[in-house]
Parts: sequence; structure tokens; C-alpha cells
Amino acid sequence: MKTLTTLGIQSICVASLLVGSASASADNEYPIDAWYKAKTAMDSSTVGLRRSASEAREKWDAEMNVVYNRLMRRLNKAQQENLRDAQRKWLQFRDAESKSIGAIVATQDGTLAQLAATDGAMELARARVLQLYRYEQALNGF
Repeated sequence: MKTLTTLGIQSICVASLLVGSASASADNEYPIDAWYKAKTAMDSSTVGLRRSASEAREKWDAEMNVVYNRLMRRLNKAQQENLRDAQRKWLQFRDAESKSIGAIVATQDGTLAQLAATDGAMELARARVLQLYRYEQALNGF
């Protein structure tokens, strides 16, 4: 069985950091992205990066609830039912995907595999927040 090489995992982590720096809109960086960049700049050790990614995942999860609830207040009943169903299914997907990340990525040798797994979990939550944010923007006429 092949394991992820240090260079391969570093590439994944660098790519995730670059994706993580994408903004919520063309002009504004999402505050959690700015926080994450600053936090990882202060401690770029593997342990520090894992801690930052874990904290960022928690922040993204909390933000997901805020944006979801804000969005639900603006939708009509049919839209609310649709979004509620989609969110429930997304949460099931997130849980299954997190399990896959743990089973595939986190089981590789080396500390960078653990970092890639932690970062992957953070990116799942981040992607959902940004999707919900885009729904809000659609309601605002983009």
C-alpha cells in the first residue's frame, strides 16, 4: 500500500491554504479566512497548523448555523422546506466524508497526513458556509 509522501501532503496543505484564502465575495475576505491566515502565520508548525485548522472548523460550523438561520428567516415556507432537507442531507454527507477522510487520509504515515485530514474537515464546513452565503447573495440580487 502506498502512503502519502511528505511532499504530496505538503502540496495538499498548500493547496488548501490557497483555497482557504478565497474570499466570500470578489472584494471582501471572509473574516474566518483572515483569522485563519493570521493564526497559521503565527504558528506554522504541524501542531500549530492542525490546531488552527481545528479551531477554524469550529468557527466555520458556528458560522454555518448563523448563515443558515439568517437565510431561513428570509425564505418562504416551500424554500425553507427545501433548504432544511438539503441541509440535513449535507450534514449526512459531511459526516460520511469526514469518516472517509479519517479512514483514508488520516491513516497515512506521518504527521502531515493528520494535518491534511484536519484541513479536509475544515474545508467541508467552509465550503458549505460559502454556498449558503451565495444563496443569500442570490436573494439580494447578487
